[in-house]
Amino acid sequence: MNLRQLEVFQAVLQTGNMSAAARLLCITPSAISKAVAHTELQLGYRLFNRSPAGLTPTPEAQVLAAESTGIYRQLDALKRTARNLATSDSGDVRLAAIPSITHEFLPRLLQHHAEQHPQVGVEVRTIHQDQMTQALLTRSVDFCLGFYKHPHPQIASDLLVSGRLYLAVATSVWARAPRAASPGARLAQVPVIRLVGDDPMRQAIDEIAQRLGSPAGPGIQVQTSRLALELVRRGMGWTVVDFLTAKGLDPAQMVAQELHELAPMSLYSYHARAFPPGLQATRMLAMLPALLHEALQPNPRPARR
Repeated sequence: MNLRQLEVFQAVLQTGNMSAAARLLCITPSAISKAVAHTELQLGYRLFNRSPAGLTPTPEAQVLAAESTGIYRQLDALKRTARNLATSDSGDVRLAAIPSITHEFLPRLLQHHAEQHPQVGVEVRTIHQDQMTQALLTRSVDFCLGFYKHPHPQIASDLLVSGRLYLAVATSVWARAPRAASPGARLAQVPVIRLVGDDPMRQAIDEIAQRLGSPAGPGIQVQTSRLALELVRRGMGWTVVDFLTAKGLDPAQMVAQELHELAPMSLYSYHARAFPPGLQATRMLAMLPALLHEALQPNPRPARR
């Protein structure tokens, strides 16, 4: 049975006669009769018994009804959704992002979205990468934004943009650092502000610190890149930041040195495979590529030597 035959079958089941089924589907009774006859011919058995009282389903039709009712309801829901899409200008979007994205890029997205869809409510959560699985699978949010491809098999990762990692240090510290063969080597004796937990920057910071031979000792470890940056701004050491954060640094206070020796970092949107984003969330996601491209142009100013 194709979808049209299923519609006719269900309409006749619900109404019990050809004329009522025709009114339900907005077609002629003869079209209903022809569709039923064609379906019966294809299947090789009767679906309805005809009597003066109306049409009653055969045992075979009762089995088909039990199997097809769920499909018919889904088809009906799909039709309603399709009708509503053209006029839908309200609703809400729930999203989550890691702290660096929330603080550095999300305001731009939220402003643009509010200008385009003022009737749509937006709920934003700032969470860490390891909290996104539960948020998505429990449907607490429609989508998330984070770095690197998500490892969970039930979560889809859609690549948005890629960019370099940057070493960030206070301008005053950079100016006092001795000249060296490589820019990074200038900071070999400057403490590193490390990250703990599941922050994507942690591995990059540890790798650069090992290459530079950074001073041993307990040092300072924090949970968020934003706190690490504040300590760096105060001249307490250096850290590694993503390309979006580097773009937003004040060159009067901070130097951002591009790290060519590390692989680029990619920004992804995540959603649960079983619960794709709805209309309003999809509209917001569609804004991301252009806004990210705009946010990254022009490139961050080169570091001062």
